[in-house]
Amino acid sequence: MSASVRLRFATMADAERLLHWRNDADTRRFSLNPEQVTEQQHRHWLQQSLSNPQRRLYIAEYAGQPVGTVRVDSTADSHRISWTVAAECRGKGLAKAMVKLLVSQLTGKIIAEILSDNIASARVAEFAGLTYQYTHNGIMYYAYQTPG
Repeated sequence: MSASVRLRFATMADAERLLHWRNDADTRRFSLNPEQVTEQQHRHWLQQSLSNPQRRLYIAEYAGQPVGTVRVDSTADSHRISWTVAAECRGKGLAKAMVKLLVSQLTGKIIAEILSDNIASARVAEFAGLTYQYTHNGIMYYAYQTPG
């Protein structure tokens, strides 16, 4: 399945889809920020994200259809990654494929912060090569250091 998952940069044209994914009940339940966001808040966030050189926001596509999103926030020291899969696309291995693809494009230290009861995302992180480091305040920290 991973061979046919591809990542493309998100654009403002993806705003409605990203907002729908963001406000999905399960997405919010497993998000570090579980609050529902308004369209205005989301559009402002998306505009800021797309113009931020330290952030890359991608739409994952499978068989030509948008199935989720992955994000990377980079500093000089590390890359912090996060992801969401569309509700109708969950349980098909797509998160594993899209996160592994993202990780394969990064160099240096890669970090994921996952709520301690989000077992599915912990498995995704491990599949992508990240290993559990520790838990603090209900958040599990996973990391991977690329070779070289």
